[in-house]
Amino acid sequence: MRLVLFGPPMAGKGTQASMLAEKLGLLHIAMGDLLREAVAANTSLGRKAKKYMDEGALVPDAIVIGLVEGKMKTSNSEAGFILDGFPRTVEQAEQLEQFTDIDLVLSIDLPFDRLVERSTGRRVCRKCGAVYHIDFKPPRKPEVCDRCGGSLYRRDDDKESVVRERLRAYEAQTQPVINYYDLRRKLKFVDGDKSIEEVGMRLLEAIFDKWPELEVKVAKAEAARKAAGEQKPPKKEAIPGIKTRRQQGRGRRGSPRDRKKKAGGQPQKKPRHRPKKKK
Repeated sequence: MRLVLFGPPMAGKGTQASMLAEKLGLLHIAMGDLLREAVAANTSLGRKAKKYMDEGALVPDAIVIGLVEGKMKTSNSEAGFILDGFPRTVEQAEQLEQFTDIDLVLSIDLPFDRLVERSTGRRVCRKCGAVYHIDFKPPRKPEVCDRCGGSLYRRDDDKESVVRERLRAYEAQTQPVINYYDLRRKLKFVDGDKSIEEVGMRLLEAIFDKWPELEVKVAKAEAARKAAGEQKPPKKEAIPGIKTRRQQGRGRRGSPRDRKKKAGGQPQKKPRHRPKKKK
């Protein structure tokens, strides 16, 4: 199963790609992560990509294609993969087909106004990078990360004017690629103006339409995971302010003195040793 997932900024594309990869046992290839990994590893392609990334320019197709092809060769992609954020141009789509075939392309569709609303409400942790939303996924404490306690902030590219410009650029760049796959009858649109769970179910339904036999396998796997989770006994929670017997140094059966008390007797004192009188 070789999938491509399209979606504009803030459509939840990355989240959905991760969920699909886990459910279906696919290799998740996210273009953004791939670039960052190559730069961090200081590979030859990573060094070349970094020059363009530092300048804020688009990374050339030759470098991007090389990273994707290398990832497929060095990772377990035989069982299938899902491409996230790639291809971005018709040229990339054509080069991709030179070393692999794409079976199905899924495109998450949302109105621009809804995407702007999602973007402007996003908040990111300065420490760990966790992502929240003031309406859809608010932190427990305002402006404080649930995970690490770091402060939350709104990125500059989440301002409304910047978001609208990004959306226009995405549409201009991606629409020709969508048309490319639509002409080859590989494209399916999915309504993204729903909850994360609902969008995930619709994406799965689109996949099951092409591979009906997968529906039973996925259902069985989900039931097995659920059963395994229910079989685990719940952990006993300690009562605040009360020490357990082990913490008191008494063990499960208690100390010897405690055991004698429980049996109804009084703990006996050790007899003093008296030396024998000499005759």
